[in-house]
Amino acid sequence: MNYEKFRKIARAYAVSHLIAGTLYIPFHKIIPQICNFIGDVLPFHFQPLPLPSEMFWFALSVSMMYMIAYSGYIASKSEDFVYAWKVIILSKGTSTFLFFAFFIADKPAFAYIAGIIVDGPLFLIALISWKKYISEKDKVKR
Repeated sequence: MNYEKFRKIARAYAVSHLIAGTLYIPFHKIIPQICNFIGDVLPFHFQPLPLPSEMFWFALSVSMMYMIAYSGYIASKSEDFVYAWKVIILSKGTSTFLFFAFFIADKPAFAYIAGIIVDGPLFLIALISWKKYISEKDKVKR
Protein backbone atom coordinates (compact mmCIF):
# COMPACT_ATOMS: atom_id res chain seq x y z
CA MET A 1 0.00 0.00 0.00
CA ASN A 2 1.47 3.36 -0.97
CA TYR A 3 1.37 6.37 1.31
CA GLU A 4 -1.54 8.02 -0.52
CA LYS A 5 -3.82 5.03 0.19
CA PHE A 6 -2.55 4.82 3.76
CA ARG A 7 -3.11 8.56 4.15
CA LYS A 8 -6.78 8.19 3.18
CA ILE A 9 -7.31 5.51 5.82
CA ALA A 10 -5.52 7.61 8.43
CA ARG A 11 -7.63 10.64 7.52
CA ALA A 12 -10.81 8.53 7.82
CA TYR A 13 -9.77 7.47 11.33
CA ALA A 14 -9.04 11.09 12.23
CA VAL A 15 -12.40 12.38 11.03
CA SER A 16 -14.48 9.46 12.34
CA HIS A 17 -12.95 9.58 15.83
CA LEU A 18 -13.23 13.37 16.01
CA ILE A 19 -16.93 13.06 15.16
CA ALA A 20 -17.46 10.06 17.47
CA GLY A 21 -15.66 11.79 20.35
CA THR A 22 -17.69 14.94 19.86
CA LEU A 23 -21.00 13.05 19.64
CA TYR A 24 -20.05 10.99 22.68
CA ILE A 25 -20.10 14.14 24.82
CA PRO A 26 -23.89 14.65 24.70
CA PHE A 27 -24.80 10.96 24.23
CA HIS A 28 -22.42 9.18 26.63
CA LYS A 29 -25.17 8.10 29.04
CA ILE A 30 -27.49 6.82 26.31
CA ILE A 31 -24.98 4.40 24.75
CA PRO A 32 -24.75 2.02 27.77
CA GLN A 33 -28.55 2.15 28.09
CA ILE A 34 -28.92 1.15 24.44
CA CYS A 35 -26.40 -1.69 24.87
CA ASN A 36 -28.29 -2.97 27.93
CA PHE A 37 -31.61 -2.72 26.05
CA ILE A 38 -30.24 -4.68 23.07
CA GLY A 39 -28.84 -7.27 25.47
CA ASP A 40 -32.29 -7.63 27.03
CA VAL A 41 -34.13 -8.19 23.74
CA LEU A 42 -31.65 -10.61 22.18
CA PRO A 43 -32.36 -14.31 22.77
CA PHE A 44 -29.15 -14.80 24.77
CA HIS A 45 -28.50 -14.43 28.46
CA PHE A 46 -26.65 -11.10 28.50
CA GLN A 47 -26.21 -9.31 31.80
CA PRO A 48 -26.60 -5.53 31.98
CA LEU A 49 -23.68 -3.30 32.80
CA PRO A 50 -24.15 -0.73 35.54
CA LEU A 51 -24.80 2.69 34.08
CA PRO A 52 -22.04 5.28 34.50
CA SER A 53 -22.58 7.54 37.47
CA GLU A 54 -19.49 9.72 37.48
CA MET A 55 -17.58 11.66 34.84
CA PHE A 56 -14.06 10.27 35.43
CA TRP A 57 -14.28 7.45 32.87
CA PHE A 58 -16.21 9.68 30.49
CA ALA A 59 -13.32 12.15 30.43
CA LEU A 60 -10.84 9.35 29.72
CA SER A 61 -13.05 7.96 26.93
CA VAL A 62 -13.37 11.30 25.16
CA SER A 63 -9.65 12.01 25.51
CA MET A 64 -8.87 8.59 23.97
CA MET A 65 -11.11 9.28 20.99
CA TYR A 66 -9.48 12.66 20.42
CA MET A 67 -6.02 11.07 20.81
CA ILE A 68 -6.89 8.58 18.07
CA ALA A 69 -8.27 11.40 15.90
CA TYR A 70 -5.05 13.37 16.35
CA SER A 71 -2.84 10.32 15.72
CA GLY A 72 -4.70 9.62 12.48
CA TYR A 73 -4.44 13.27 11.47
CA ILE A 74 -0.69 13.40 12.16
CA ALA A 75 -0.10 10.11 10.31
CA SER A 76 -2.00 11.53 7.32
CA LYS A 77 -0.03 14.80 7.23
CA SER A 78 3.34 13.42 6.18
CA GLU A 79 5.17 10.17 5.72
CA ASP A 80 7.54 11.43 8.40
CA PHE A 81 4.77 11.01 10.99
CA VAL A 82 3.34 7.59 10.11
CA TYR A 83 4.68 6.23 13.41
CA ALA A 84 1.69 7.93 15.08
CA TRP A 85 -0.41 5.13 13.54
CA LYS A 86 1.06 2.71 16.10
CA VAL A 87 -0.90 4.55 18.81
CA ILE A 88 -4.13 3.59 17.02
CA ILE A 89 -3.07 -0.05 16.65
CA LEU A 90 -2.18 -0.19 20.35
CA SER A 91 -5.39 1.52 21.47
CA LYS A 92 -7.79 -0.53 19.34
CA GLY A 93 -5.94 -3.79 20.02
CA THR A 94 -6.01 -3.16 23.76
CA SER A 95 -9.69 -2.26 23.87
CA THR A 96 -10.67 -5.26 21.72
CA PHE A 97 -8.67 -7.63 23.92
CA LEU A 98 -10.07 -6.14 27.14
CA PHE A 99 -13.68 -6.23 25.90
CA PHE A 100 -13.20 -9.94 25.16
CA ALA A 101 -11.46 -10.58 28.50
CA PHE A 102 -14.15 -8.73 30.46
CA PHE A 103 -16.91 -10.62 28.63
CA ILE A 104 -15.28 -13.88 29.77
CA ALA A 105 -13.98 -12.91 33.23
CA ASP A 106 -16.38 -10.19 34.40
CA LYS A 107 -19.87 -10.79 33.04
CA PRO A 108 -21.44 -11.71 29.70
CA ALA A 109 -22.74 -8.22 28.93
CA PHE A 110 -23.80 -7.20 25.43
CA ALA A 111 -21.88 -3.93 25.85
CA TYR A 112 -18.64 -5.94 25.71
CA ILE A 113 -19.78 -7.65 22.51
CA ALA A 114 -20.68 -4.24 21.06
CA GLY A 115 -17.18 -3.04 21.93
CA ILE A 116 -15.65 -6.03 20.15
CA ILE A 117 -17.90 -5.48 17.11
CA VAL A 118 -16.84 -1.82 16.87
CA ASP A 119 -13.18 -1.85 17.91
CA GLY A 120 -12.24 -5.30 16.56
CA PRO A 121 -12.61 -4.35 12.88
CA LEU A 122 -11.00 -0.96 13.54
CA PHE A 123 -8.02 -2.77 15.07
CA LEU A 124 -7.76 -5.21 12.14
CA ILE A 125 -8.03 -2.44 9.54
CA ALA A 126 -5.38 -0.39 11.35
CA LEU A 127 -3.04 -3.37 11.71
CA ILE A 128 -3.47 -4.65 8.14
CA SER A 129 -3.11 -1.21 6.58
CA TRP A 130 0.06 -0.63 8.63
CA LYS A 131 1.53 -3.98 7.58
CA LYS A 132 0.70 -3.32 3.91
CA TYR A 133 2.17 0.17 4.07
CA ILE A 134 5.39 -1.01 5.77
CA SER A 135 5.69 -3.93 3.34
CA GLU A 136 5.36 -1.59 0.35
CA LYS A 137 7.85 0.84 1.87
CA ASP A 138 10.35 -2.00 2.42
CA LYS A 139 9.99 -3.09 -1.23
CA VAL A 140 10.74 0.44 -2.42
CA LYS A 141 13.89 0.57 -0.26
CA ARG A 142 15.26 -2.60 -1.88
